[in-house]
Amino acid sequence: MDLTSKLRRFLPPQNNSDTDSRQTACDLDSLLHGQEVDTPFGPCYVIEETWPLAKRHGHWTLREVIETEYRSLDLYGHPCDNFDLHRALFLDTETTGLAGGTGTYAFLVGLGFFTPSHFVVKQLLMRDYNEELALLYLLDQEIQTKDTIISFNGKTFDLPLLQTRFTISRLGLAGTREKRHVDLLHMARRLWKQKLQSCSLTSLETHILGVKRVGDIPGYEIPGRYFEFLQTRDGTLLQDIVKHNVIDIVSMSTLLYRLQTTAELPPEECDCSYEAEAIAHLSFHSRKPRLALKYLEAAAQLSSDDEQYLRISRNAAAILKRLGQYERALPIWKRILEIAPDDLSTAEELAKYYEHRTKDLTSAEQITRRALAVAWQSRSPKTSALEHRLRRLERKTHARTAP
Repeated sequence: MDLTSKLRRFLPPQNNSDTDSRQTACDLDSLLHGQEVDTPFGPCYVIEETWPLAKRHGHWTLREVIETEYRSLDLYGHPCDNFDLHRALFLDTETTGLAGGTGTYAFLVGLGFFTPSHFVVKQLLMRDYNEELALLYLLDQEIQTKDTIISFNGKTFDLPLLQTRFTISRLGLAGTREKRHVDLLHMARRLWKQKLQSCSLTSLETHILGVKRVGDIPGYEIPGRYFEFLQTRDGTLLQDIVKHNVIDIVSMSTLLYRLQTTAELPPEECDCSYEAEAIAHLSFHSRKPRLALKYLEAAAQLSSDDEQYLRISRNAAAILKRLGQYERALPIWKRILEIAPDDLSTAEELAKYYEHRTKDLTSAEQITRRALAVAWQSRSPKTSALEHRLRRLERKTHARTAP
């Protein structure tokens, strides 16, 4: 027995009955409003829904999404050279398992793209395992018409899963290889990880996009619902899954818009301390420290949380020190110690400033003594370094005052 035959033993039983396939299609038509599409590899069920560009999804219309130029996505680590949303494909899968792996199938693949007058959501549905090849064939045809794939957590889950299915199918299809990929989850985390407890799509919809789902099926219930459909052929079991997938696709489009418009906000127009802080961090790592400082200043003015204010202040002082602007860093270090006298790292920075920059050994020694008392009390690993610093300062003071 060859390897292919051995592997096929692990595949679920296939239903090759054309009669059953047609009956399934008829049952689904009135519920999902799709149609069966024939391919060289058999039939697959396709559902297509069009949204007018004037339609609002949360806070924004789809027209706003398509009419924006996406020139600032490189701030999040995604090169945006030649990025054209008209040549992009939003992609989201619903699968038979949430762990991935070779035994996991993508039974529903949702695709979203813009036309001159609409946003189209096209869904490819595998009504049984024997329709996988047809689904992959249709998916590959759609992918090859676009330059960019846009997903939410696709880098970790959707694209590796689909590429595995393309490989196992041995159809010779390119799939997502050599396509630019924009993963909105990683971008969202860079912007909102400090603001939100979760950067899941539903969390972003609630707190950022203004999207309210009604009667939505939880993602963890979807595989079980699909398995029940395979057993019962009850098409109503798929209705909530299809609706869930549509909202995922459309929400990705407005999330992309929100990420772009936030990235291009000047510091003085920021109205959220967490977003200003995140853009400062991204700007600094884009080698724009002076711009990062402006965003940090805006974040500090907007912040009402002491923990965040301290984090912002520490980062601002560190950038100023790197730029050699010690006089501007000095009041920030002092303010930090007023709020958090147990901040030993800031105390060290201030002591170093007095010792090496202004040669004010008395102030440096006072700060070091206070920091050392905190270190002894908290059993900090910085204790030995502070003791060493204090001894050095005492020697310097003694040498200066010696006759």
